[in-house]
Amino acid sequence: MNLSLAGKDRFKIISDFLDETALSFPDKVALVYEGSSYTYENLKKRSDKISDFLLKNTKKGDVVGILIQNAPDFVISYFGVLRSGCSVLLLSVNVSDKNLLLQIEKTRPKIFFSEQKLAEKLKRSGVDSKTLFFVNNIVSTKKPKTASDSFRTVSPEDVSTIIFTSGTTGAPKGIKLQHKNVVGATFNIIKFLKWRAKDIDVNVASLSHSFGIGNIHCIFAVGGTSIAYPDALNVKGILDVIEKYKATTLSLTPVTLRIATERFMLSLVAAADSLRFIQTNMSRLEKSLILSIISNLPAIDFHYYYGLTEASRSTFVTLNRHQDKLDSVGQPSPGVKIKIIEESGNILGPGKIGEICVKGNMVIKEYWDKQETQKRIKDGWLHTNDFGYLDEQGYLYISGRKDDIINVSGEKVSPEEVEIVIKRVPGVYDAVVIGLPDKLLGESVSAYVIAERSDFDLQSIIKECRKRLESYKVPQKIALIEKIPKTDNGKVQRTLFKKTIINK
Repeated sequence: MNLSLAGKDRFKIISDFLDETALSFPDKVALVYEGSSYTYENLKKRSDKISDFLLKNTKKGDVVGILIQNAPDFVISYFGVLRSGCSVLLLSVNVSDKNLLLQIEKTRPKIFFSEQKLAEKLKRSGVDSKTLFFVNNIVSTKKPKTASDSFRTVSPEDVSTIIFTSGTTGAPKGIKLQHKNVVGATFNIIKFLKWRAKDIDVNVASLSHSFGIGNIHCIFAVGGTSIAYPDALNVKGILDVIEKYKATTLSLTPVTLRIATERFMLSLVAAADSLRFIQTNMSRLEKSLILSIISNLPAIDFHYYYGLTEASRSTFVTLNRHQDKLDSVGQPSPGVKIKIIEESGNILGPGKIGEICVKGNMVIKEYWDKQETQKRIKDGWLHTNDFGYLDEQGYLYISGRKDDIINVSGEKVSPEEVEIVIKRVPGVYDAVVIGLPDKLLGESVSAYVIAERSDFDLQSIIKECRKRLESYKVPQKIALIEKIPKTDNGKVQRTLFKKTIINK
């Protein structure tokens, strides 16, 4: 089945992606995991049992938490929860105990689905064992007849999903996605990537995040096959799966992509004969990495996007087809509008840096916290807190987080730009750049580096920065450190780090 955008009205809510395709192609393989295959009909029958269980034990709109790794049980419970009219709280398997407790306290889930090896994490956060269930225990029971009054109508306006952001600048924010946001984003993605029924996607991204679960939505909507891979760092295993199943599409996080290209490029080229595209999510990619992929895999489209959990995949760019736009994150996705504004709210023209605002059917209506909603969402426009600019052709360029931009005598400095240069210096393992108060300049650029050796020459960083950056972007201070604070998702907690440095 090739998805017809004209026929997309069949999909009103998220569970339709599985249910409708199971009706049309019951025997087609929907999911592959560690050598086992699951047809659409098989997945639907299993998720129906989860749905039946919840219809008896919850009320419509109750929150149900899922803490499961990339595995069939995740997919089965996810669609079952959404079909039952409950909202799903997606919990990362890497979530810290502190953040897990915060999310549970805010959302008060009635039921949790997990697996044996992660159950202890939930119990440490006070989850009552009476509310904790394992998917296999439910789906292995005989399905009882469902009472006629147990059916619930699920609306596109209902809250489908709660995801807490990674919290780079403070406590994680709860994102409330409606079914219509997810369905709208799914068709935006399908239209750009031209996903189709014969596609076999290797999905390495975590299913608890919008990138990973978004790929499942797309593949199921078009009737393709998803290979869920549980270990993003096992690149050799990923390459073996591509070859074994003749995968046509590959969805990698930037971390996995770097490992694959830096350490396994020859193996990647050998395995990539069947691939038609590789996609990765928003993270600042070095030009050298992009060029390496393009030159070594010339026949494969390399897709890159910008988006937030609040506004999934707002822009796309195919880098090998737009090599004059390698610094860009692309043009707006179908049906998406982007504007750049200054602090007063005035819209800025091409080339002018300001806050990026996004509007479209995938933008959320509200956050879990009403005050956050009032601050960030105005007249349907999401104020992203990211800084950037649009060029004359409407391509978006990211300068950095609004709160992270360093103001050196009126000149705006993106810390990510400086970090990319520093990380190129041999012997540098990692780096974080912040702006510190300066009586003369307002702020000055300061860099903190994790080096491979304790006797690392910091002057080599200064030399590299002077060669590649404008003078006001060159760090005035450089120091060696042992650790950079990061979120559960690996993003630098720049604001927290800055406060630590200032308060020393």
